[in-house]
Amino acid sequence: MTTRIVILGGGAAGLTTALQLQKKHATRWASITLIDELPYYTYQPFLPEVAGGHIRARDVTVPLHKTLRHSNVVQASVTGLDSTGKSVTVMTPDGEGRNFPYDHLVVALGAVTRTFPTPGLAENGVGFKSVEEAQYVRDRILGNIARAASVQDSAERRKLLTTVFIGGGYTGVEAMAELDDAAKAAMKSYRGLSREELHFVLVEALDRVAPEVGPELSQWTLGQLRARGIDIRLNTTMPSCIDGNVVLSDGETIPAGAIVWTAGVKPNPVLAGLDLPLGPKGHVNVNAALQVETGDGEKLEGVWALGDGAQVPNLLAETQPAYYPPNAQNAVRQAVTVSANIVAMVNGRPIVEYRHESLGTVASFGIGKGAGIMKGLKLKNMPAWLAHRAYHLYAMPTMKRKLRILAGWTTNLVAGGDTTPVVGHGNPRASFLRVTPVVAAKK
Repeated sequence: MTTRIVILGGGAAGLTTALQLQKKHATRWASITLIDELPYYTYQPFLPEVAGGHIRARDVTVPLHKTLRHSNVVQASVTGLDSTGKSVTVMTPDGEGRNFPYDHLVVALGAVTRTFPTPGLAENGVGFKSVEEAQYVRDRILGNIARAASVQDSAERRKLLTTVFIGGGYTGVEAMAELDDAAKAAMKSYRGLSREELHFVLVEALDRVAPEVGPELSQWTLGQLRARGIDIRLNTTMPSCIDGNVVLSDGETIPAGAIVWTAGVKPNPVLAGLDLPLGPKGHVNVNAALQVETGDGEKLEGVWALGDGAQVPNLLAETQPAYYPPNAQNAVRQAVTVSANIVAMVNGRPIVEYRHESLGTVASFGIGKGAGIMKGLKLKNMPAWLAHRAYHLYAMPTMKRKLRILAGWTTNLVAGGDTTPVVGHGNPRASFLRVTPVVAAKK
């Protein structure tokens, strides 16, 4: 009898689970179905380099159908789960509802950008969690610079050359640092613009930036960013940004040509509509073996959860209870454990608990710049930057994508970066509509 394995989510956790099951030859006795809204996986740690222009947007994506040749990939959104009847319902892009029964279900729906009901944010802000957002932010900032070169009004010009980031975790810091370098390079192309006119502002509610690298390197990073001319506002929030006017909690207003929101993530809200036990922050409750269980310890038969959307106990922490942070390092390793446990359970062998000591954290702040801790060793600038590139190139799925990224780095090294903005992403049909007459339909 064929064992039916259904995986919800094609991110780092879901894709790796499917790849590991294929590697273990599970397709000899199981059918593997992976369900995701997108036809590709995005390697998010490289998004700042996409924004910086070092890597092409397509090269940080992995096509699911092509990569999972021995699995069934379904592009659809999850709409329901019956854990008693052991089936999942989904909606395909054309509106068709489908049902997938399972023997083992892997919930890997990940996380989404955490936002607040800030006036003006929905109309003027953009996140930084998808490859589309990273490319859009790059083109928006470079496009603003090109527009500013032709603007006579000083206030409008100042607004176009001002970019505000909300959120100073390492994602925000990495993205801003890369874009700061790209913007400064672009400014050289315009005779009427001066680098001194460029204004990058980082707004952070805490008293530090990049806390993931530890207090000492966090303070060092703060000094490095300020030395580059980046305006950093700590212990500050943004109550509103109507019409692009960023109002800060200290009362100051900063007109901005681009507002980038990098203030954290939260579990995928789809989880709240499923038949699953959730923790106080919306994560799926699991035990150390990554089996979904209720607060009373009752396990949901055949249901596993991992990655950014799961609350995974960290049994190695000195203070309990403790949980693993939501990052790709844990998601990938949890996927190895889940796939091994499914195979073990099918074959009547004991399952194992997930235990992982962090390898550390490393962040890149542009070519030759960065900070990180690797196995307790503190790294700064070139060593940190090299470690960042080496680790993430290793972690990038598929050899073809690794080679494409290496080729991109080599091209930029030899030929320099390209700062040409592609400004039609917001409405790519605009120029076509301008020249196409509208004809009323015949009755």
